[in-house]
Amino acid sequence: MHPSQYKTAPDPNLKGWPKGVRYIIGNEGCERFSYYGMNAILYMYIVSLYAGIGIVDDKSADMATSTVHFFKTGVYALPMIGAIVADRFLGKYRTILWLSFVYCAGHFVLSLTEGSVSGLYVGLFLIALGSGGIKPCVSAHVGDQFGKSNWHLMDKVYQGFYFIINFGSFFSTLFIPLVQKWFGWRIAFAIPGILMFVATFVFWLGRKEFVHVPAKPGGYVGFLDATSSVLLFMTFGSLFFTANQSLWLMTVVSFSCMAAGLWVFQVRQSIVADDGFLAVSIFTLKEWCKQLAFNRGEVALAVGSGGRGLIKSGQPGGSWRMNLRQQFSNDAIEGTLAVLKIISIFFLVSIFWSLFDQSTSSWIRQAEMMNRQVTLPFFGQFEILSSQIQALNPVLVMILIPIMLYGLYPWMEKRGMRLSALMRMSIGMFIASLSFAMIAWIQYEIDVLALQNQQLHVGWQFFPYVIITLAEVLVSITGLEFAYTQAPKRMKSTVMGFWLLSVALGNILVALTARFADLKLVNFFWVFAGLMGLAALLFYVRSLFYVQRDYYQ
Repeated sequence: MHPSQYKTAPDPNLKGWPKGVRYIIGNEGCERFSYYGMNAILYMYIVSLYAGIGIVDDKSADMATSTVHFFKTGVYALPMIGAIVADRFLGKYRTILWLSFVYCAGHFVLSLTEGSVSGLYVGLFLIALGSGGIKPCVSAHVGDQFGKSNWHLMDKVYQGFYFIINFGSFFSTLFIPLVQKWFGWRIAFAIPGILMFVATFVFWLGRKEFVHVPAKPGGYVGFLDATSSVLLFMTFGSLFFTANQSLWLMTVVSFSCMAAGLWVFQVRQSIVADDGFLAVSIFTLKEWCKQLAFNRGEVALAVGSGGRGLIKSGQPGGSWRMNLRQQFSNDAIEGTLAVLKIISIFFLVSIFWSLFDQSTSSWIRQAEMMNRQVTLPFFGQFEILSSQIQALNPVLVMILIPIMLYGLYPWMEKRGMRLSALMRMSIGMFIASLSFAMIAWIQYEIDVLALQNQQLHVGWQFFPYVIITLAEVLVSITGLEFAYTQAPKRMKSTVMGFWLLSVALGNILVALTARFADLKLVNFFWVFAGLMGLAALLFYVRSLFYVQRDYYQ
């Protein structure tokens, strides 16, 4: 079936579920099993790898925490590139399909290079590129399947989308650590690679059922769009790759990317003028700088002539706002403003992700210090692996989603207490701060008992897991729905990229903080509890002034 024969718009009269959704959900379940299975054993693998090359215990743990969060920074920063390529050049379907093969390759590199530091870095880079590149496209692709008649199902599909993510995560987090214990690292990393290949095959099966929203403008011009946007993004994104280099090299690479990106964009504009986010933003910045320079010139003229020579002619060509409206349509300007408004929301959410993603690093490190012996009926007494504790999160998500969706939210709406998306996210961020206050208290008790050669039981981690999972349901699921509905049609994937970039910012904060060797773990937790409380307050204040508008597909 030729790509031009695919459906390019949803059926406006369809009131039920689109047929393509089942393939997306199936793909997502397998892909998440793949990612979280690898992620469950990654921290302990890196600790053992660093210890194997002679790095002492505490230092190897700090470096492993930093490496895990630098990897996650890549996973959640690279979606911006995937979003740009999908929206402007390849379309979501082809971007997802092609990058999925890169994703598979990353898993198999980890499996085949056991014990190699360079193999670790190459494998993680490929996984970050594959996983990160498809992330904004998959979540936007599922929204593309819905039209106006079944738009009311959007909140339910994102709840279901998130449910299947955690379904895959739960079983992989329990299963893969056991595989590693029984069969070693090589097999444990290979199984997620096999599941990723299955995910790719399931996605390919749905190609005839999907709505394929075409990339705009596509073709050669779309290629130039994608190239210029990626280069401009790498103005800052290159810092992730040059962070350990000298300052002059970091500066040269960064400015080279910016200069090349602007040059490619000018070439693109000379072919056919664009009215997208980048074009409007660059034009606005140039016009604003022109007006600023003109105003300063008038002030200098007035001062030099003692105020007598000031000519009240105004800026030639009008103000930057007037010039902007003459150059672009109202829809183009409004779309750019919508994206900027959304970014102002996402920036504050990044602190939430710096807390949430520590369940795969610093919380595992804490679990290693605790008594993990448990007794269950029919199973007797056994020890839980520290990397298995995080399986609490997905199972709690699967419990909380139906409670919130079919219980709490309808109950509140019947009593006139409907919470807006931003209010739910605000509450979730305050709750996240509470989870880290509790995890800090647990660490304090661990340190006290250690002086007496005693251990606190790992069961105490259950309570902060419940709290952080409740926060996740309120922030992450709501944020996915909010990001899609508030994004203009032609910028759906790009806005999803900005949403995921907020996760990257949160992880880079953890990675950098973990490098402070003198910061005790208990103080490390208190720092993030305080940051989250402050960010939640600022987010709530910002939400009071945000006016929501849904952009239907």
